[in-house]
Amino acid sequence: MEQQNTRMNMADIPFEKLEKAGIDRNFVSRMESRELTDFLNGFRSDKLYTINARINDQDYKIPAKIRLQQGEDGKVDVKVHPIQRLFVPDEYLGHKFTKEEKGALLNDKNLGKTVELTGRDGKKDTYYLSIDPKTNELIPLRAKHIQVPDKIKGVALTSEQKEKLAAGQKVTVDGMLGKNNKKFGATLQVNAAERNISFSNFKQEKMQKSEDLKPEKSKGAKPKVG
Repeated sequence: MEQQNTRMNMADIPFEKLEKAGIDRNFVSRMESRELTDFLNGFRSDKLYTINARINDQDYKIPAKIRLQQGEDGKVDVKVHPIQRLFVPDEYLGHKFTKEEKGALLNDKNLGKTVELTGRDGKKDTYYLSIDPKTNELIPLRAKHIQVPDKIKGVALTSEQKEKLAAGQKVTVDGMLGKNNKKFGATLQVNAAERNISFSNFKQEKMQKSEDLKPEKSKGAKPKVG
């Protein structure tokens, strides 16, 4: 599959290193188009992979996410992100968390607002913060990488709804269309770990026929990759 406008390409993937780590080189063929594009842009994989690890002279197989990282010399390496203990530090990238902010991250997995962080490049910027539900890592995402759309699932957002979403807050939207044009409502919020606008608290709207509503999983607003 040919990928366009990505930081790295298929030829850059260090398949030999991945095979030594226990990952079959055909794993990319099982990735969906968007997942592969994100992976080639240096984002963490959506899925967990079983990685060979040696700890205290003992061999283990551990679940972890993987990502590609390109060095200043242009060489691409693989970074491993194993499952961690769920924990929010007192300070992260220059931001000191309040008790309320820690509670939001631990309970909702999203901070619920944007904050100024100092990136690893030493520059300050506005970020969303979430906890990866699979690895328990804190995931920052520059706010400029998310574009809130004018319409979601057939419903035009109000200016207030767009402003709240852009600020990282929760917004309830009703009348959206799911599979088979069935209407539903849900709570929307920017999710830094998923790099999209996530849906939760689904509710079926009243219809003439009593049927179970199973809205399709939304991928949310596509981020602008910088």
